[in-house]
Amino acid sequence: MAQAVFRKLEGIHDLQASDQKTLLSILKKELNGYSVFDLMKIQAQLEKDFKDLPPEYKKRLQQKLSEHLFVNFKSILHNDNFQNSDLNMEQYREFLEWFKSRMDDDMPGTMILYYLCALYNIFITETPLHPEGTPFPGGFFVEKAEGKYYCPVKDKQKDNVEAICKFCIAKQMDMG
Repeated sequence: MAQAVFRKLEGIHDLQASDQKTLLSILKKELNGYSVFDLMKIQAQLEKDFKDLPPEYKKRLQQKLSEHLFVNFKSILHNDNFQNSDLNMEQYREFLEWFKSRMDDDMPGTMILYYLCALYNIFITETPLHPEGTPFPGGFFVEKAEGKYYCPVKDKQKDNVEAICKFCIAKQMDMG
């Protein structure tokens, strides 16, 4: 499944239009194969992943990320009213290479869904991967100031090959 999705995303190079509208069209087609039950599976996985977090923090984080996933899912399927522009093809290719390096034959469809939503944030809405207000340890949050997004952990993740953060539009928050 992951390989088929990847080939479609990679195929954008062959299309005459390498713009947001083309990518959104691909994302819509892919997301039509998912249901609310797939979103619930992701929520269950988050529950497992966050099991060791302090209860109050875990609750806030899960709520924010679940809400973001549902909003993205709905938005991708129903977004027809946006300002179309060209994709940053260099960054797009980098993302696809990163995505390809994560793929294996056993990649669950819910993980693919997560990456599709990330593509939407990065290349269509140009918003952070963690939405504004996402809590982080120490009482920090993803924030928006003067039209720019700031993340308290961006720099800590820049060398993590597993992290998708390097593609996020958020800047490192000034922690001083």
